[in-house]
Amino acid sequence: MSLLIFAYRKLDIIHRRNDLNYRLMKLTRKLEDLQQYSANIADGSISMSDMMNTPSSMFGRQMMFMMYSHNASIWGAQQNFGMMQPMLQMQMQQMDPNSQAMYQQWVFQNLYKQQREMIGKQEEKLLNEQEKEIQKEKAKIEAQLKMLDQEYESCKQGEDAAIKNMKPEYVA
Repeated sequence: MSLLIFAYRKLDIIHRRNDLNYRLMKLTRKLEDLQQYSANIADGSISMSDMMNTPSSMFGRQMMFMMYSHNASIWGAQQNFGMMQPMLQMQMQQMDPNSQAMYQQWVFQNLYKQQREMIGKQEEKLLNEQEKEIQKEKAKIEAQLKMLDQEYESCKQGEDAAIKNMKPEYVA
């Protein structure tokens, strides 16, 4: 009877190990996708090459980031540009209209880039938190797998002992 219990327990352990290994594989893939996405947005802009190299699981997020970062950067740059207007007017008093327009455009583009970098850092911080959570979960699964391996070995030894006990001994 104990032989069947050990065999059933081994089968259950194998099933649990397979489930945990599958979860570990999915987490590893998710982590790799996050890292690829992070690399794609690291410079603050997303090129066509970045779009082509984006994992399919992150494509939607990358599109949302691209739209959000652009719109939020435009809005932030407009707000900052508006607050800087009196100072800019004083600086541009001696300039001709073409130089004034170019200077204002240059200032606005720099404000836009600053906003874009700030939004990129916010997304990077969020990605780092997600990566830490995935790493924690992976570590927990790996610990469970080690415990299951030890339990499997114990069951195997118990099964071997049960087989020895069931084996008839012939005395001559």
